[in-house]
Amino acid sequence: IRSNPEKLPPSIYNAVIEACSSGGHARREDDPENRLARDLAARRGMRMTNSTGEENKRKTQKHDDDSDADRIDTANELLSEMGTATLHAHEVVITGFSRRGRIRDALSALSRMEGQLDSEHHSNLNPSLSVYQTLLVSLASKQQFSQMNTLLTSMRRRGVRPTVYTFNALLKVCASSKSPRWREAVSLLSQCQREPGVSPDIITYTSTMRALAKGKQARKALDLFRAMKDTGIQLDVFAYTTTMDACAKTNNWKKALQLLEEMRENNVPPNEVTYGVAVNACGNGGQWQTALSLLQTMNDSGMRINSITYNSAIAALSKAARLDAGPDPNVLWEKTQHILGEMHSRGVRQDTFTYSSAISVCGSAGRWEEAVRLIHQMKDSGTNGTKRNKIVAFTSAITACANSKQWDPANQLFQEMKRDGLAPDLVAFNALIGAGMAAGRPDEVYHLWREIGASNLSPDVVTLTEVLYTLDQARGKANRERAESVFKDAVSLGLVLRCDSLDTSSEFDLSRMSPSVARFAVLHIMKNIVKTVGRDSSSHPSDLSFIAGTTRMREHIRTVLRDEVSQSLYCTVPEREQGSLVVKQKVLQNYIARQM
Repeated sequence: IRSNPEKLPPSIYNAVIEACSSGGHARREDDPENRLARDLAARRGMRMTNSTGEENKRKTQKHDDDSDADRIDTANELLSEMGTATLHAHEVVITGFSRRGRIRDALSALSRMEGQLDSEHHSNLNPSLSVYQTLLVSLASKQQFSQMNTLLTSMRRRGVRPTVYTFNALLKVCASSKSPRWREAVSLLSQCQREPGVSPDIITYTSTMRALAKGKQARKALDLFRAMKDTGIQLDVFAYTTTMDACAKTNNWKKALQLLEEMRENNVPPNEVTYGVAVNACGNGGQWQTALSLLQTMNDSGMRINSITYNSAIAALSKAARLDAGPDPNVLWEKTQHILGEMHSRGVRQDTFTYSSAISVCGSAGRWEEAVRLIHQMKDSGTNGTKRNKIVAFTSAITACANSKQWDPANQLFQEMKRDGLAPDLVAFNALIGAGMAAGRPDEVYHLWREIGASNLSPDVVTLTEVLYTLDQARGKANRERAESVFKDAVSLGLVLRCDSLDTSSEFDLSRMSPSVARFAVLHIMKNIVKTVGRDSSSHPSDLSFIAGTTRMREHIRTVLRDEVSQSLYCTVPEREQGSLVVKQKVLQNYIARQM
């Protein structure tokens, strides 16, 4: 055979192509199939990479296994040399390309195969469903859903019909995708329902609901759950749990608990995952007592509780701790400590989410020392977690210090955070500014405002309100000038007095501002009016109106106009607009004239 390669039978080609197309395992160099493949490739004037990895790798493509990638290319070249290749050889190469994620090459090989079949008028021969299915799954995995649908249409035209297993494989990809692919899942379910001779099964529905849950489409998931019931399909624990998960992701904890109760009534035993989802639903809804009750049920049933379920319970306590009229924070902290102790005694891993939620609880209880201790415990334990979760943990600890007016520990945590390579986000800056505000640290707070701008972050209204309050309370000429500068920055950033708001050159709405922000808004407005008239002497200001909203804010603005502008300005309250103040045109003109 080796001396007459031109007379090789198709079966030899098929064997060699199979050897070249197979991936995922290494062959010994003396493997007969490997040796035969290399000999044939050498006689055809091609080099082939063996399993030990010669330096003959394609430079234009990068694959997880370069030796496998080279072998599949050899298989494709051998396929071209066969002339009239067998159906099996074509399918082996298509599958090889598909499994390596080389979609374009797989589609090209499929097109070549279909062209050969058409030219030979084999109307009764077509690529097998398994080949189409492998390529369809590869397309879906690469998020190429448009091409996937095109291929589905093409295979149908050739008489190859998808089965329920085809749709289930594609729906599994949608459900497992990192980005929500619920629209594609719903489309596939619709196709499955319309496909002749195909009926969706429980896997079809459950996979679609998983995709809907990931996309936070709880209502659609519930509608599909009811539709599944109507078809008479026997519901199992996976169907219930998936629907509950959709409810949990949209804070619909009541419906999640209703489904849990329905499972018990229908003799569908909930498992550990089901209870974990129920705890998560209660955690998202801030139902800490119910979450702890479910946790106790799991303990009583001898179920294994993982870190996700424990974290959900702590998150419920954390949310309750942030409520203004919530339960006693000390009680919540005691419950949190109990969960942390239980996790430790059972060897359940505590991650950055565990620590950040626990720190939030102890911060609300005024236990800033515990918050600092937990941060250092998190670091010392080498806890894994994303940078984002670590930033949240530090921010929660800084907030805990701020709530107790502990500037120094808060600032130390902030600096430690930066030393650890964690770039503070705006929430972290606001937390430290809050600590500075509580401790009366105007210099530090002002410098933090400047640092935010240098960090390419955009301050928000919370930042502005706390910075101006701190500077306003500190008094003194220097702090007033700083506050005016900060307000001017805020105007240029569009935080206040936006040009696209309802405010005009003669009417300003200050009703939603804090007293400090309103004070510097009035001072800024009056300075701008004087500057405008100074630049354009032909301009004639009309009545100036300030919308205050409440009587308290109205009197605050009146005091600023009377006592804090360079020359006292007197204003009136319109009879029909008691929440407003008006500076009459004549009074305003006299004020401007005195400033010129």
